[in-house]
Order: sequence, then C-alpha cells, then structure tokens
Amino acid sequence: AGQACQVSRRQERSKGGEFYNMAAAAASANAMNQATRKRHEAARRMQEEEHKIFKLMRKYDRSQDGKLDKKEFGDLMQEVNEGVRPSSEEIAYIYQVADREGKGDMDGTLDLEEVKSAIGSWRAYLQNKSQIDEAFKKYDQDGSGKLEFDDLKKLLTDLNDGTPPSDKEVQEVMDKADGKDGQFQGALGRMDILYAIGVWYSYVDHLQKQEEVSSCCSIC
Repeated sequence: AGQACQVSRRQERSKGGEFYNMAAAAASANAMNQATRKRHEAARRMQEEEHKIFKLMRKYDRSQDGKLDKKEFGDLMQEVNEGVRPSSEEIAYIYQVADREGKGDMDGTLDLEEVKSAIGSWRAYLQNKSQIDEAFKKYDQDGSGKLEFDDLKKLLTDLNDGTPPSDKEVQEVMDKADGKDGQFQGALGRMDILYAIGVWYSYVDHLQKQEEVSSCCSIC
C-alpha cells in the first residue's frame, strides 16, 4: 500500500509538472505572439506614414524634380500642421537643418528622405514646445527672443537640479546648438533650445556612465 501511495504521488507530481510546463509554454507563446503583433503594427504604421509623406511630396513638388524648395516645403508643413502655417523662422530652421544633415546634397532643396527627417524634427519640436515656451518666459529677460550665454547657464542650472554647469560646459552646449541651421548668432532661438536641451541631457548621461565605470573599477 505504501509503495502504491508513493507511485501515486509521483504520478501526481509528474502531472503537475507537465501542466506547469504546458502553462509556461502557452504563456511564452502568447508573449511572442503579442510582440510579433506589436512589431507588425509598428511596421504598418511606419509604412502608412511613409506613404502619407510620399503623397505630400508629390503634391507640393510642383516642379516634379523630386525635391522641394523652401516655399514648397513651407506649404507642405502647413498641411502637416493641420492648416496652421509654422512661422518663417521655424520653417527656415527645420529646412536648413534637414538640408545640412540629410544624406542628400546640401543644395538648398530637400529630397524625400530629408523631408521625412524635417517632419520628424517638427513633431519633436511640437512635443516639447510648452517646455520651450516656459524656458523663454523665464530666462529671456530682455524679450529678444534669444537666450544668450548667461540665460542659457541659468536654464542648464535648473535642468541640473540647481548645480551650475561650468562656463566651459555652457559654451560647448552653445557652440553645438548655435548655427545648427547654418547661421551663427551667438545666442539661441526657440528652435535651437530644443537641440541644446538634448545636447545637455546627452552630456549628463555620458558623465553618469563614466562615473559608473569609474566606481566599478575602484570596487574591483
């Protein structure tokens, strides 16, 4: 009877193990299916977006040469921005940056890939526009529409939890953000600030990684 009881318990444990393995396999398969669906959905949205931009490009490429001049690009951006035309400064900035940093020739026109990049930059700007508006309201003391060196230092100090960056660090951020559109002014406009904030956070992240490596090495 004892042996029969032990056999029965082993069989129950075996069945329990089989059930656990089946449940784990089912959960794993479900997770993989969800991940696959998400990838397919992301790919579908990307294809739809690229098709939309391609249609816009054809619509506003009035010369049909596969490129947009600044006027054509401005008209396209008005449609992208739901009928509200971006300011001439915003259009000029995004246009120049896309032309300078695109894979095509820096020829004063934008090809399809450069237009895609420009639209991406515009959407990133819109997502951060409220933060930029607040920055100018707080730091643009003379109302010039530009942040100069001291203004930028105050902004970076706030971003750095109250710890002022060195003048060298401020100048490095200023140098990288100013002239992004090919025009060096010694001060940063609204479009420049978006890039400057990105430069600063990238710099801080780099410092933190260096400190982690240094700490790890000292412990070793």
